[in-house]
Amino acid sequence: MTKLAGCIILSLAWLPAAHAHMLNMTEIQIAADTTANATVTVRIDLGQSGLMTPESYWDAVSGADLPQKNEVLNRALEALESKIEVVVDGGLRDLKLRDYQIKAVSLEAIENPLTPQMTEVRFALTGAMPTSESIIAIRLKDTLDVPWPCLVRVDYFAALPISRLLTEEARSSGEIRLDGSRAEPGADFLISAVLKLQAWLPSLTWLMVGVQHIIPMGSDHMVFILGLFFLSTKLASLLLQVTAFTLAHSVTLALTTLGYIAAPAHFVEPLIAASILYVAIDNLYSRKVAKWRLLVVTGFGLLHGMGFASALSELALPEDSMLSALMFFNLGVEIGQIAVLFIAYVVFGWLQNWPLYRQRVAEPASMTIAGIGLYWLIKRLA
Repeated sequence: MTKLAGCIILSLAWLPAAHAHMLNMTEIQIAADTTANATVTVRIDLGQSGLMTPESYWDAVSGADLPQKNEVLNRALEALESKIEVVVDGGLRDLKLRDYQIKAVSLEAIENPLTPQMTEVRFALTGAMPTSESIIAIRLKDTLDVPWPCLVRVDYFAALPISRLLTEEARSSGEIRLDGSRAEPGADFLISAVLKLQAWLPSLTWLMVGVQHIIPMGSDHMVFILGLFFLSTKLASLLLQVTAFTLAHSVTLALTTLGYIAAPAHFVEPLIAASILYVAIDNLYSRKVAKWRLLVVTGFGLLHGMGFASALSELALPEDSMLSALMFFNLGVEIGQIAVLFIAYVVFGWLQNWPLYRQRVAEPASMTIAGIGLYWLIKRLA
């Protein structure tokens, strides 16, 4: 049973990362027309690459007027310039940095691969401009680490775009003939499928952010849910409490995120810790779930919703799809909570009919939860 629970935890922890790889995929676009030299544009999540740390990326964004804070950024751009190889008609062409756009909303967003902070870097492709008969190949050196996969797209004159997908193992596009001949079978279909999936992800990604906010990041919310579990041996009673908690935190999450009420962290976070302590102590002194406990859980749900909103504010919801992102985030939180309950049932549920369950399992677990809640309360008040 415990092995199964471990597998579930690992799967849930891996799932957000898997979707992140699709969302913050690197893009390299080569474009040219009849009047301009070729331009190589790279869209890359620098904070999740091996070129910069999230902290140095945030320093570069928040202190762009300070030259010393741009040294790491300049080195990263120089490395990018030297490690992307463009071959035209058998000859290696140099890239020359033209300009870049770097932005981020917060250090927390940079550190989270589910909320990519994409930098756009434009390079000039030196040498004579490719012709419609040219053959191009793009290679990434083995020492270059970027968020994978990497989508390569060639836009040239009026021809249809030609796309290739590079991976950490397959770092070369192979020959790309600008006249469109000898196209790799199925390559454009694959890229089309990837792009369609990526177009779906902006909203669905917030579902993964919601799951991640419970597992593994939301330790206080997980502990609260477990506190409800260790008094409620009946599934119906537990589901009723969790439903009340869910509805309540959905309300304050929406109201706080949309700006109708305020959620000062110095006020909310200690109260969340106090709610964990209260539920654990109630478990130790109560033999069954009292009717008034449902009202208490609902009140705590309102409190936890403001905590969710405080964390979500650090990631900056997209203005053009705020309601959709909010809905998916909330749904992700629910999936995370249900996963916590499922794991608890897998590990402890089969013991609930044991005569010594309360003394040997529920009470020690509740005392542990009370200790954790007290520690967090003292720490957050300090």
